[in-house]
Amino acid sequence: MFAHSASLPLAVWLVLGACAVALLTDLRARRIPNALTAALALAALGVHLAAGWSSLFVAVATLLGVAVLGFLAFSMRWLGAGDVKLLATSAAMLGFPDALSFLIYTAIGGGIFALSMAVVSGRLRAVLHSLALVARPLIYKGTRSVAPAQQMRLPYAVAIAIGALAVALSHTAAPFLKIAL
Repeated sequence: MFAHSASLPLAVWLVLGACAVALLTDLRARRIPNALTAALALAALGVHLAAGWSSLFVAVATLLGVAVLGFLAFSMRWLGAGDVKLLATSAAMLGFPDALSFLIYTAIGGGIFALSMAVVSGRLRAVLHSLALVARPLIYKGTRSVAPAQQMRLPYAVAIAIGALAVALSHTAAPFLKIAL
């Protein structure tokens, strides 16, 4: 599957496996099972505890930081709760610096996926207009953002899997994907 799969860290394999399951369940039922994210969280704690207290501290801090930011996105209805839990547990499992690369590639993958779905559904113009209304305060001071009239609901596990795959490839067949931090 990968050019040098033996060099792929266990954490990356576990995240890829969790993302594969989440991708199937999210596409089929628009749900990511709590049992999956709980198992990944416990595995992350175990992997990082075995690596030492500092590794465990970074993993827990990553889990909490991504969860807090993710639940802000959830409160704005940008992400589902399962997506947030998968993001947080995957980032915690990957640890630093792979977690940052994972989050960046997930965001890029999510943007490309959303634009692709907007094109396929014939809603690109409406989506871009809604994006402009949301971003308006960044350009024009003193204005308020306007929530989109109709939101696109996407299975974000697709974007999360893209982020995980990019990290895996950065360790193997595509080292140029490794982000220098």
